[in-house]
Amino acid sequence: MDKIQIENLTLTYKDADKSFTALENLNLSVKEGEFVCIIGPSGCGKSSLLSVVEGLNKATAGKVLIDGNEVTGPGKERGIVFQHYSLFPWLTTVGNVVFAMKQSKVKGKTKELEGRAKLYLTKVGLGDSFEKYPAELSGGMQQRVAIARVLAANASIFLMDEPFGAIDPKNRQELQELVAHLAREENKTVLFVTHDIEEAILLADRIVFIDKHTIQEDVPVGIAKPRTKASLIDNEEYRTLSNHLMRLFYRNVSENIGDEVYL
Repeated sequence: MDKIQIENLTLTYKDADKSFTALENLNLSVKEGEFVCIIGPSGCGKSSLLSVVEGLNKATAGKVLIDGNEVTGPGKERGIVFQHYSLFPWLTTVGNVVFAMKQSKVKGKTKELEGRAKLYLTKVGLGDSFEKYPAELSGGMQQRVAIARVLAANASIFLMDEPFGAIDPKNRQELQELVAHLAREENKTVLFVTHDIEEAILLADRIVFIDKHTIQEDVPVGIAKPRTKASLIDNEEYRTLSNHLMRLFYRNVSENIGDEVYL
């Protein structure tokens, strides 16, 4: 059985005067432990797809199944990491992680939960920052707290919406490799939205290209894991795949320009 099954998914946003279809008849299956990156032009529906899988938006038609059960709202088996860290400024790093665990009904007394929080904060490289507040942390450190929060809450599915878009290049590379390592170590199923083709190839088992409200291509990444940026530089398969994905983006741009000219 697939971990995530998306069947004929359509999502239309409506207000009093107009409607907009973000996703239309989209189908996708994701196996347990699989890392799937979702790419595509701005406004193609990538974030909308995550919002339906998370249960924050209800599908207009079709459905999402997690372990064979239809998604009707948020669930503790799903954890989401946004580009902006959404930490509570009045709580320490440990406090932020403990709060997430309590919301997800992780069992244990407060001391036990604090111990679990410290374990995962250490895993993400924040073993010396247990009592710091978000204002005392860099952007990269705050994102590490957000990742620890999802891990400690025992989510089996990571939904990541351009989580490193606001991070400087050095921290971005460290976080990419950290997430790839933790996903393998903890056997997490990951849906990861990104605009960055290199990031997608670095992380993914498969890359899904969305355009015109649905999946246009589903591309396997056959490069052996673990991968690093250094290992990809001279990899011929990487260059071929990168060029193919770039052509998908350029084709989209050309078609859109053509539409504007002939309209």
